[in-house]
Amino acid sequence: MGMELGVRLEQNQVLAPRVEQSVRILQMDGVQLGEYLKELALENPVAEVEPPPRREQKEKLAQRKLEWLENQTRREQENMGYYDDDGDLTPEQNTPAPQEESLADHLLAQAELTAVPKALAAAVRYVIGCIDDNGYLKTSPGQMCAEAAASGALLEQAVALIQSFDPPGVGARDLAECLCLQIPASDTLARRLARDFLPEIAKNRVGALASKTGASAADVEAAIARIRRLNPKPGALYGAHSIPHYITPDIVVTGFEDHYNVMLCEFAYPQVRLSERYLQIARETTDPEVIQYISEKIDQVNWVIKCIENRNRTLVEVARAIVRRQERFFRYGPQRLGVLRMREIAGDVGLHESTVSRAVRGKYLQCAHGVYPLRYFFVKGPEHGGTVSSEAVKYKLRALIDAEDRAHPFSDRALCGLLTADGVNVSRRTVAKYRAEMGVAGSSGRARG
Repeated sequence: MGMELGVRLEQNQVLAPRVEQSVRILQMDGVQLGEYLKELALENPVAEVEPPPRREQKEKLAQRKLEWLENQTRREQENMGYYDDDGDLTPEQNTPAPQEESLADHLLAQAELTAVPKALAAAVRYVIGCIDDNGYLKTSPGQMCAEAAASGALLEQAVALIQSFDPPGVGARDLAECLCLQIPASDTLARRLARDFLPEIAKNRVGALASKTGASAADVEAAIARIRRLNPKPGALYGAHSIPHYITPDIVVTGFEDHYNVMLCEFAYPQVRLSERYLQIARETTDPEVIQYISEKIDQVNWVIKCIENRNRTLVEVARAIVRRQERFFRYGPQRLGVLRMREIAGDVGLHESTVSRAVRGKYLQCAHGVYPLRYFFVKGPEHGGTVSSEAVKYKLRALIDAEDRAHPFSDRALCGLLTADGVNVSRRTVAKYRAEMGVAGSSGRARG
């Protein structure tokens, strides 16, 4: 009994790190996996890592694969069923991500993690909707009180909470406040300079500032240098103002007539294999220590390869299930995105919900409508009930606002009525909430003379 328990404990001690490694690899995106394999090659001489093909090679591979798929569509539908997966399509790697997180999305995500009373939470959502693309709150207190039907004290609480969010400096009313929000409270000199002497800083009047603050010229110069390293437009890092970044889609979905192909972009990152040189050494040597060393390293590489295969298989299975469940999205576009919970996909593929969550983490899907995070397709049920997702309601709401008369924009009540007439029953409060989440100001804030 004691020996059996000891063997079992030893097996568990060996298994635990491997399970942990498998979980880590499952949740890696393509870039992280590539970096991981490079590190593996540095630590394990038996691991041979082949870099991904150059862009031109990948484009040729993708074109050949797409031509083959077009020619084989009818046969695949007859012999392989409605959905197919394939592991060797490599589309062009550098794909811009149109579903980039906006500043409002970033702030709302943080607000959801903050435990505050309902009234304050509603005020926070409203204020977020008033913040402009640069991260500033330009709406006057009186206008906010009137639009939100909330007290000035409650709205001030909401502003203070938002100012504690990332990015530092967001929610400021002016440049001085924006800079002060980014300066530690302990840096009293820099705070005072940013608050009271921005014109002098712009003209680099170090001597005058030293005289006014009683600090040495060297301290003033150092404080000014710290201020100039701050971000005067914290919101510009998000949405339309941010520098376009490029991502590698992990999954590509192509549609031919009524057939969808779900393809894994496994060649977008390096490939790992066993080094033939070390395999040859293992075959020829008679040194037991060398044999043991190489055997252990081979075992390590084989396990990593197995983990990657499991990651890829899981990712494709989850993506195929998403395409089945959100078929109307892939056919018609974002306005047809339906309600979908992670537990439904977990049930479809026979995995635990946490495994699905890890599999989609940081992964992207490319289709005819653009590039989307896989998490985009998991949509909670709307507050108004029914099967129309909140994203679909926001899509309709955006279309109405984009088409409105700028001199006489729709009020939330009017938008509510228009949506109801279109078959979407929502309350005015829900319209106001969704509008704020979209980063759209109230009717008075949208009016143009």
